[in-house]
Amino acid sequence: MKELDKWVEAGVIMRPHGIAGEVVVDLKTDLLELVSEAMVLRTTRVNDDEELMLTVERVRKHKGRLIIAFKGRETRDDADELRSRTVWMTRDQIGPLDEDRWFVQDLINMTVLTDDGETLGRLVDVMHQPANAVLVVRTESGELLLPLIDDVVLDVDVEGGTMKVHLLPGLR
Repeated sequence: MKELDKWVEAGVIMRPHGIAGEVVVDLKTDLLELVSEAMVLRTTRVNDDEELMLTVERVRKHKGRLIIAFKGRETRDDADELRSRTVWMTRDQIGPLDEDRWFVQDLINMTVLTDDGETLGRLVDVMHQPANAVLVVRTESGELLLPLIDDVVLDVDVEGGTMKVHLLPGLR
């Protein structure tokens, strides 16, 4: 059984907003409504082990993103220090997902099998494209790109670490 991470990547702090320490946060669309005052968010930097826990003081929507004021961040310079930090939320903060919805990090490294029982390889990435997401499967002969659509992805067993797919003509 796969142990699921407590923290889920939710978005990124883009830049300061104004002079009072607020920042523009680009969150995954489904998560915009979940951020509230007093919520604690984890932030990290790419290629850095520094973890910073921030408490939301104020939050409001602005042009499809959030403007957030964090406690203790009162100036533009304070806000600028947060630029480009990845924002994480706990699974408890997010709540249960709808059926046939998964966190990308839970899909990575899954064994991908065909509906005929053939092992294709390991899922190594999910690329977000305008029409639909695309699964990147590392096979013995290279990478295989599969659209994340109902006709292709038949079953996902997060706990078992497997995904069953149907290879439509032309996908191999």
